[in-house]
Amino acid sequence: MPRFAVPVLLIASAARAEDPSMVVRPLVGIGVSASDSGVGLGAQLGVRLSSLLLRGTLDYGPSTGPRGYGAATLRGDWLFPVTETTAVIAGMGVGSLTYGFIFDDPTAHLEVLTPEIGVLHGKDQWLGRVFAGLTGFVPLGPVAHPRDRFGKAVVPPHVMLTLLLSL
Repeated sequence: MPRFAVPVLLIASAARAEDPSMVVRPLVGIGVSASDSGVGLGAQLGVRLSSLLLRGTLDYGPSTGPRGYGAATLRGDWLFPVTETTAVIAGMGVGSLTYGFIFDDPTAHLEVLTPEIGVLHGKDQWLGRVFAGLTGFVPLGPVAHPRDRFGKAVVPPHVMLTLLLSL
C-alpha cells in the first residue's frame, strides 16, 4: 500500500463526515431558449445527486433563417448552494448540433462542448423548480458553412439562454 493512501483516506473520510446526507432528486423539465439563432424549445431529463446535477438535454430552434438548430447534449454540473432554495450552477457538457435550414437544405453537423452557468431556484422537491442558464456552443471540429440556393451561408449558434420549469 502506497505511503500516501492512508492520509488520503483519512482526509476523504473527514470531509465526508461533514457533508449533509445524500440528496437525490429527479429533474424533468420543459423550457424555452433564446440564442443568437432565435427562439427555441427544450426538454431536459436528469438527476441531482447532492451537489452534482447530471442531465440530458434536447433543444430545437426552428429559425426560418440560416441559423436554425437542433442540439442533443449530456451535461454535468456542480451546484453551489447560496440559500436553502437557490443554487448557482456551473458545468460542462458535450453534444451534437445540427444547424442551418433544419427542414430544408442546407444543414451542417458539429460536435460541441457546452460550458454552462446558471441558477436553480425553488424548494428542494420534485415539482416546481426553475432553472435559468447561459450555455455556450464551442465547436470540437471545423465549422462548415454550406450555402443555400441564394448564396447565404448557414452558421451555428454560439450562445443560448435557457429558462426551464421542472415538472
